[in-house]
Order: sequence, then structure tokens, then C-alpha cells
Amino acid sequence: MSVDAHRRACLAAALAALAALGDAAMAQGRPPEQALLFGTVFRGSYLALEGARVVAYNEAKPKKKYRAITNYRGEYRIRVPAGDATYVVTASAPKFVQGQRTVKVYGIEKSTANLILEPRKKVGRAKNRPDSQ
Repeated sequence: MSVDAHRRACLAAALAALAALGDAAMAQGRPPEQALLFGTVFRGSYLALEGARVVAYNEAKPKKKYRAITNYRGEYRIRVPAGDATYVVTASAPKFVQGQRTVKVYGIEKSTANLILEPRKKVGRAKNRPDSQ
């Protein structure tokens, strides 16, 4: 075997060893797979609702909550652990009645949950008007 062939063989072996080490390190440090819950929160008139708080939780594990705030187009995205599960998605905003929806997540697929929030009814007091006496 010539010196150049020997160098090439050693270099190839070293590169293969480095690649194997890199693959092993990535496998250990790889984040767990996730699914995506996304959607849009609307006002009663089907206009996007910016700044709404969205909370999702797995029905089987209700203590762990995942949160997001809607953007200027009323959109939100929440990453949840991969796997088949049913999530309860709740949206709330000041001056609106809270909305809730159940959505199924399968594996690592994307799941959509759009919500419509209705304005709260104003509870007003009767004003003392001179003509109402």
C-alpha cells in the first residue's frame, strides 16, 4: 500500500469515527418530537383578536399547561409532546367571554383549533334621569 493510499484510508476511518460520534451526540441531545396545535382566535364578528391568551392541556394530564398569545392576525401556535392525545384549548381576552374547544392530536401532525370569542354583555346600572321620575 502506498503512503497516499494509507493516508486516505486513515483519513476515511477518522472521518467515519467523527461522524459516528456526532450521530451519537445528536441522538442524545435531540429534543423530543413535538406536535403543533395552531389556529386563530376571532371576535364575534369574525375579526382577528390580537393579544388573546390561549392555554392548552392534555385531558389525560391536566396539570401540564401550554400557553401562547395571539399575534396581530389572531393566530397562535403551541408545541405539545408528540403522540395521540386529546387537548382542551381555551382562549380568553378582556371584555370577551372565554371560549373552549377540544382537539385531537395524532403523532407529530398539525392540529387546528379556531376559536370565536363573543363580547361580554354589559351590565349597566339604571341612571337617575330627570325624565324617569
